[in-house]
Amino acid sequence: MELKYQNVSWLNFANPDEKDLDFLKTELKIAPSVIKQLLGLNKRPKIEEYDGYLFLAMHFPIFDSQNRQTLPTELDFIIADGQLITIYQNTNPVLESFFKDCEKSTELQTLYFKNTGFLLFSILDKLVDSCLPMLDHIYEKIEEIEKHIFQGKESQMLKEIAILKRDIIDFRRTIKPQRSVLETLARKDLRFFKENLEMISQEVIGSEIRVWNILENHKEMIEAIEKTNESLLSFQISRVMHTLTYFSILLFTLTFIASFFSMKAISPAHLGGALLPGGIMVLAVIIISAVFKWKKWI
Repeated sequence: MELKYQNVSWLNFANPDEKDLDFLKTELKIAPSVIKQLLGLNKRPKIEEYDGYLFLAMHFPIFDSQNRQTLPTELDFIIADGQLITIYQNTNPVLESFFKDCEKSTELQTLYFKNTGFLLFSILDKLVDSCLPMLDHIYEKIEEIEKHIFQGKESQMLKEIAILKRDIIDFRRTIKPQRSVLETLARKDLRFFKENLEMISQEVIGSEIRVWNILENHKEMIEAIEKTNESLLSFQISRVMHTLTYFSILLFTLTFIASFFSMKAISPAHLGGALLPGGIMVLAVIIISAVFKWKKWI
């Protein structure tokens, strides 16, 4: 799909086929090495400058609600004089929504289609800001886990904590490499775009830093909650072990007393019959229980 306003053209290729790639290669003279990279195989963000255009590969997180996991999705940009091309293999709701909004509104076209550099940084700003609702979702999940932990559901929360930590790790892996690429892109504003884009480029970098700081805060929170959960589980296990120890000592003592008085060498008739062993057993139970209570083991 193509959207053109004044001297700026935006070509958007969603899941391009061979025909689209041939068009980029033959009509727009895109290098074969770049065409290969448009298949979404770049493992890290990058920026490369060619004769007459820039190639930019970026990754943005998309939350997979079915698998409860944040996945990095690649979005490639080709920036030439008066032309911006976006290529992606997987669905990108934010970019698609922004394209449709601009397609329907002349006001948005006037606002964003000032030049290719301004349009590029505007798209990047939208994509970076789209991370904030996902971070809010992570924060809500952290609050939910914390609530359940103090409701006595420590064991059930072990899996939830692991899933959320994986989510944060995937998010960090996607966001962290972006900053250096954005800073490199910002330094090319006057030389490549022939425009002073410092204000909007710094806004994009600032948004990326804000996302990273929030993500770091979430990481510290879930790690603290995980330690708290482990402490509560350890305390529960300790209480169980104390209880088991209490009953083990109790049963051992009662068994020993019963065995002692059942020996044939000692006649119960001379020792008060069955009352003496029973009394000793009761006394032993009282003493053992008192010791455990005093030590606060039970």
